[in-house]
Amino acid sequence: MKRNVAGLVVVFVGAAIVQLAISNTYLRYVKPGMRWMLLAAGIILILLAVADVLADTRGKEHADDGHNHHGLPRAAWLMLIPVFALLVVDPPALGADAAQRQSPVAAKPVAPKGNSWLANSAQGNAPVPLAVRDYAVWAVWEKESMKGRDFQLTGFVTPGKDGSWYVSRIGLTCCVADGTAFMVEARGHAAPPKNQWVTVTGEWAEPTKRADGDVAALTVSEVKAVTAPANPYE
Repeated sequence: MKRNVAGLVVVFVGAAIVQLAISNTYLRYVKPGMRWMLLAAGIILILLAVADVLADTRGKEHADDGHNHHGLPRAAWLMLIPVFALLVVDPPALGADAAQRQSPVAAKPVAPKGNSWLANSAQGNAPVPLAVRDYAVWAVWEKESMKGRDFQLTGFVTPGKDGSWYVSRIGLTCCVADGTAFMVEARGHAAPPKNQWVTVTGEWAEPTKRADGDVAALTVSEVKAVTAPANPYE
């Protein structure tokens, strides 16, 4: 019965993958573009496992080897516990704990996209909404086009040292295994609770100097608590 047990495990693994993709929980692990790959992989696993179990069962029905087949051993069902956990446990996305293990220093972009649209845009009163990862880089490496401007960022709160805090987002290249924290130091406002999602509005501030580089900063004028977006990564 070992083959049937293995097939059953694969079926549940495939079902777990399909469930993650359908429920949008997959966004906590990979980028949005990989949804259809996950669905296809889950369905293929289910079909292959079912086909294998059916073929094995039919072969045993026609075999006359003189052995009696018993039910599954109790220990075999323990193999399904991790799979069931995938179906019922709702793990959180990467947050402040992951960000605190990384440096808030903004790495110099290899090939800057440029933000001439910002430099040439009108100096209006409305704050410019930006992704945290863009502000974290541009505020350090594109200072001239950022000075004197108001911006709006949305991210989660990451506590720093000596009462400082950061508006943070995790950026993905492919999946959470390569997640990179982008952090902007928030000045002039008390820190909200750790991991609280906020939308902050404020003016560009001179980056904080550190031994390992500069950290983007924002002089905050308003902090608004918000719910986490469906896709928490950038």
